[in-house]
Amino acid sequence: MTAVRNAAAFVSSVLTLVACGGGTATQPSPTAERTACEVRFVTPEGFGRTETFEEPYPDRIGVRLGWLDDEGRELHAFAGIPGEFGEGLPDAGSVELVGGGTGRLAGGVHEVWVLSWAEGGPCDPRVILGRGFDRRGFLELLRRAGVAAP
Repeated sequence: MTAVRNAAAFVSSVLTLVACGGGTATQPSPTAERTACEVRFVTPEGFGRTETFEEPYPDRIGVRLGWLDDEGRELHAFAGIPGEFGEGLPDAGSVELVGGGTGRLAGGVHEVWVLSWAEGGPCDPRVILGRGFDRRGFLELLRRAGVAAP
């Protein structure tokens, strides 16, 4: 039970760290000066949406989306919300991304994994956080979601 509490506390602290910007639940209208960030992620079968969070910045609207499955596994996808994603997690190598590019994989502790990458625009960083997966399961899910290259 302690491991479950520790994992829940870790995920909660990651989400708190990146959510401390006073975001709103509704999206302000994008303007010519503000880009609405998009999460390019195909929801895996068996996962249901649990949250949509939008964070307005002067040049963009950052987004955090969350999903949960019946086994209690969590996914969170971020675009354009700055934070220290994966800080404190061990480096777990790199992942080739669909469309080219490479992401940094961190995790393994308490079945928590973080894939982060930059595409060179206002909606960086881009991050997928998963809890409740082993490494192989998380990477397979990223392939099915259209994030990691086959």
